[in-house]
Amino acid sequence: MKRIVWAVVLVAFIGGAVVAFRGRGVPVEIVAPSVVTVRDYIAEDGKTRLGNEFTVAMPVSGTVDRIDLEVGDLVQKDQCVAVVDRYEIEQRIRELESLVARARAGITGVDEAKPKAEDLASSDIRVTEMADALGIARKGRAAIAVNFGEAEKAYTRAKNLVTDGAVSESYLDEVEARYKALGQSLEQAALQEEAAAKALSQAEIASKRLAGSVDDNEYMRDDIHAQIEGLDAQLSLLRNDLKKTDVCAPVAGPVLEKLVDSRRVLQAGTPLLRIGDLESIEIESDVLSEEVGRVKAGDEVEIGGKALQGKTLIGTVSRIYPSGFMKISSLGVEQQRVKTIVEFENAGIDLRPGTSVDLKIITAESADTLAVPDRAAFRREGQWSVFRVIDGRAVLTPVTLGLRNDEWAEITKGLSAEDRIIAEPKNELEDGTRVTES
Repeated sequence: MKRIVWAVVLVAFIGGAVVAFRGRGVPVEIVAPSVVTVRDYIAEDGKTRLGNEFTVAMPVSGTVDRIDLEVGDLVQKDQCVAVVDRYEIEQRIRELESLVARARAGITGVDEAKPKAEDLASSDIRVTEMADALGIARKGRAAIAVNFGEAEKAYTRAKNLVTDGAVSESYLDEVEARYKALGQSLEQAALQEEAAAKALSQAEIASKRLAGSVDDNEYMRDDIHAQIEGLDAQLSLLRNDLKKTDVCAPVAGPVLEKLVDSRRVLQAGTPLLRIGDLESIEIESDVLSEEVGRVKAGDEVEIGGKALQGKTLIGTVSRIYPSGFMKISSLGVEQQRVKTIVEFENAGIDLRPGTSVDLKIITAESADTLAVPDRAAFRREGQWSVFRVIDGRAVLTPVTLGLRNDEWAEITKGLSAEDRIIAEPKNELEDGTRVTES
């Protein structure tokens, strides 16, 4: 009897345990589908860089004083960054001004002076000298124009080659500096030719009047005025050079390279500094070639990372390079990537060049769409599915997915907002398994 009693008790205990276990079911997290905005994005690292860099060069030939700026220093737009010694130019201006004063004083004696044979010969010689000077000026300008044309073509080719990645940025800077220097030289040569042409015209006028009116000394007044005009033309050039002796920064930004350290005598066009434009700061990111096809110019980009201290900026894709390149990943895997540029507003954030950031390039978006947590969806036998919860049991339900990201999976077919699903299916779940909400 004791054995029978113990057997009955054991069976009752086992049966109760089974019933209790089945009643509890597998504990799971149960949620309802949400109506949210689902964004498909590509997550990449990026680094800030300067989109525009400017080379500050010698505006005139002369002696440049020692430059106190160092690499990394920030300069403001129109800030004086270098000074060319003014002494030689100022002394030349004083000399020409004294000649102008002397010429003006000569007008007083016009009525008392009479033209002489030597005056006629001197006038002819002056015409010849002015004609020779004009010829030299024209030849000089023509030679510079040829060199300038070649430099312009070289600069255009270099910009295209830099875009294609065939040459370095430093090579482009050298070509650009020569192009700008020759441009300034051409402008200077044109002014010199104009001054020589004016001087020749006035000399010819003076010579004709002297030859035609030997007894009329009014020609002297015209001759003096012609001399003054010629001197004024030279003064204009020198005063223009004097204004350029304070070399100013074309933009606000950091000094990227200092090319001249000590006081030196340099030719016009010699590079002094390279300055980056802080307003042109942008983000460079290397996107996998198999993903870059989803990216297009104008796509929105979320910018985050430690440098932003929890803030998130919104930028846009501004440029996608036409060709890719090979890059070794942090895991040592060789990958084909394409350089992509992102524009953003840096005001108030003040990110410096070379700052690392995290990017999410938004490639597609579905607003107010039905979605479930991404971890709720799984593939089974080639079909995306979720587990719905019906009457306390997990029911395998095929679904059609739209956009996905790390947080949400869009449901285009198979669920409604009233359904309840398992947020994170467990390995032991099967169709029909009893579940309980944890």
